[in-house]
Amino acid sequence: MRVGIIGAGFTGLSATYYLLEKGYEVTIFEKESHAGGLAIGFKDKNWKWTLEKHYHHLFVSDNAIKDLAKKVGHKITFRRPITSTYINGAIMQLDSPLSLLRFKPLPVIDRIRTGLVLAYLRFTPLWKLLEKISAQNFLKRFMGKSSWKILWEPLFVGKFGKYASFIPAVWFWARIKKRSALLGYPEGGFQNLSDKIAKKIIKMGGKFIYNSEVKKIEKLNEDLVVTVQTGEKFVFDKVICTLSSGFFTSVTKGLPSSYVKKFTSLKGLGAINLIMSIKNKFLKDGSYWLNINEKDYPFLSIVEHTNFIDQKFYNGERLVYVGKYLDSQHKYFQMSEKELLNEYFLGLRRINRSFNKSWIKKMWLSKANFAQPIIPLNYSKKIPPFETPISGLYLANIQQVYPWDRGTNYAVELGQKISRMI
Repeated sequence: MRVGIIGAGFTGLSATYYLLEKGYEVTIFEKESHAGGLAIGFKDKNWKWTLEKHYHHLFVSDNAIKDLAKKVGHKITFRRPITSTYINGAIMQLDSPLSLLRFKPLPVIDRIRTGLVLAYLRFTPLWKLLEKISAQNFLKRFMGKSSWKILWEPLFVGKFGKYASFIPAVWFWARIKKRSALLGYPEGGFQNLSDKIAKKIIKMGGKFIYNSEVKKIEKLNEDLVVTVQTGEKFVFDKVICTLSSGFFTSVTKGLPSSYVKKFTSLKGLGAINLIMSIKNKFLKDGSYWLNINEKDYPFLSIVEHTNFIDQKFYNGERLVYVGKYLDSQHKYFQMSEKELLNEYFLGLRRINRSFNKSWIKKMWLSKANFAQPIIPLNYSKKIPPFETPISGLYLANIQQVYPWDRGTNYAVELGQKISRMI
């Protein structure tokens, strides 16, 4: 059986690998020059390892991607970095029960309530109860208004903007349920891992068609035909699209209007990351991840990659992400690296008063128009099905990893699921 897969992110790679194991003939289309999807990386001169365009790491519970990495012989190393919060003009470590108990911005009773609710979310399997209530209402009710106002509201507003009050509690549950103190990173970077999987796929008989954006999917008689930007057509028995529902409905011919209307109404945010190579350590306490819990900040987080992964792999450079989720129409998406740095500069200086532009050796700007689905209440009743109205055509994307949030592990898991359906 001939199977075409659109998108060589980790969902496409995973589906291809497991279909090839069962003897299927698989071709992957990818508009970029190599595989990786949202975990795609780049490598500057004199670096030994690649760096992701958008920050990535794994959790101990990410078994699907760990198993796939093991199958292709790729090592993933786990270590414990520091996670902190910037609040009231100070950086405070907040990544353990003990650090929560010491978190003075919260009243003692709310620290205890917050800890108990986090423990409940960590161990309860009853997620369906949590999709009926917003995270805002749930956290206010059980952790207390102070916990919501001080600890969580700035993060929800910073990440989801106008959608913050509508995000269901199940989204928060998923973040707590799978999170681990130990974080994992593939040897050489995520790009190195995706390249290893791609090489294994080629060895197994799979075929990649890079630099080929799909422009049309249509059913002709019993065949599914995929047309790329050059006009070349490819014929398959089955096709899996791993890209966003909006892209899928825009290129697929013959979908019922009711289907298109239903699944293009689902919202999502883009991601923008300013990456800086700098001379000095930015987060002096050694934090890898810094959440910004201040109102009206132009960015949501600072991720100092080289406080997690040794800078020796990057020619001794210090590498820092400044990240934000935004609607893809936001003005930041039209800015250059220098323009965005100017927007961020005062905020960066407030966190590290020694920082100045002379520290910066080089900058890169990464943008993704769709990176974070906006999940509504009771989404289990609204989630797009894998099977589409067109026989033999399947949809498998990050809007379907529910109740989990987007991530490379769930992309791999999704690829396994769709391959079993085929």
